Amino acid sequence: MKKFLSALLLTATLSILSAGEFRFLSYIDYYGRIENGEDYDNLRNRYYAQPEFQASLFNYAVDFTASANVWYEPIGEEGFVDPSNILREAFFSFPLGDFDLSLGQKYETFGFADVFSPLNVINGSNPVLFSLDDPYDAKRADLMLQIQYYPNFDDTLELIYIPFPRPNYEPRGCIEMSDSSVALDFEDQPFLTANPHSLFLRYYHFSPSYDLQLVYGWYTDQAPGFDLSDLEETTTDLIGTADLDYSRNNLFGAGISATVGNTVISEDLAFTMTDDPDGKDPGVKNSFITADTQFTRTILNGTFAQVNIIYQYILNYDETDEVYDSALYDTLKDEFSDYFIQPREHIAFAIVHLHKSFLREKLYLGMNAGYLHPNIYFAPRVSYALSDRLKLETGADINTGEPSDNSLVRSYDYDNFYIRMKYEY
Repeated sequence: MKKFLSALLLTATLSILSAGEFRFLSYIDYYGRIENGEDYDNLRNRYYAQPEFQASLFNYAVDFTASANVWYEPIGEEGFVDPSNILREAFFSFPLGDFDLSLGQKYETFGFADVFSPLNVINGSNPVLFSLDDPYDAKRADLMLQIQYYPNFDDTLELIYIPFPRPNYEPRGCIEMSDSSVALDFEDQPFLTANPHSLFLRYYHFSPSYDLQLVYGWYTDQAPGFDLSDLEETTTDLIGTADLDYSRNNLFGAGISATVGNTVISEDLAFTMTDDPDGKDPGVKNSFITADTQFTRTILNGTFAQVNIIYQYILNYDETDEVYDSALYDTLKDEFSDYFIQPREHIAFAIVHLHKSFLREKLYLGMNAGYLHPNIYFAPRVSYALSDRLKLETGADINTGEPSDNSLVRSYDYDNFYIRMKYEY
């Protein structure tokens, strides 16, 4: 019996593999830190591989996709990829006439804006990136059930259920706060089992004149808050440990995209209501409204140009409960505001992306630029195809502002450069 089952399993495996398509991406990169008037520091050297397999099974009744992330870093804090992050995607898709059903770990994207869409809140993210356009570490997929219904050619109704969301990449262990005796316990959670179940509903309309998305999300915020109930206030100090607390959010949003002349204009708008709508608890993110307006067109003899203007309004800003009015909480409140990216009541910034290819698509020149008053971000990009499968890439990330010295910094603000050799087929 064991021999029969082994032979059956081997036959099924070989059948699946023979019906599938393999893809492979690998790179070696190096990041170095640069600051004005300083020598650079080694930041990272990574050896990365991303195999991917796709197959259609049972006479195209089922589609299967699987991919993985595997890397080793001789320079940096982590030597090897965390085992919980090796599996990148693994899901089955079932086309069922007017329905499509997907089951497994996968990425999903909402909204029309390519940068910072307030509708795109499904997958957890990495707040600490060397490059803001990093395509490898920026997100990680969730285990989900996705059902899409097509009542007609122009419309789609979609439901996504995520039983155990994956949190953002966060530090591990306890962080001792400066200027206080408070510790923040960042326990390692590969999945959010304490506050499970996220649900998303989307209506998607396609038409020659415009595209429309309406989104509702009832979901666990992948960025944690902090439970401050166990902290003790003495006459001179604030002591204790604050545990992570992942809040439940409600998102109501819409996105629309249309072509006006030679320009594609997209607008993503969302109201996000958190567990602290009154803004009384400094350990929980305030509710907020976010709008992203995106303009895309071709300029200057074939240069792709895209501009995003983002505005966010924080409701009930600085309305902390009287319990936290003591000066001993001031440091914590300031740290939490920066951690939640809610340092001000009104937040506005702009992002510009330009790129163009030359020499029969071998040479790629690109530029990302951002403005968040009074700071400016520049990120030039250069890529050259040495062959059909081998590319040499380089670039830099330059910030005019000074890096934050807060204990809860979750962004990488130091100037850096990188060089990468990438192979894919």
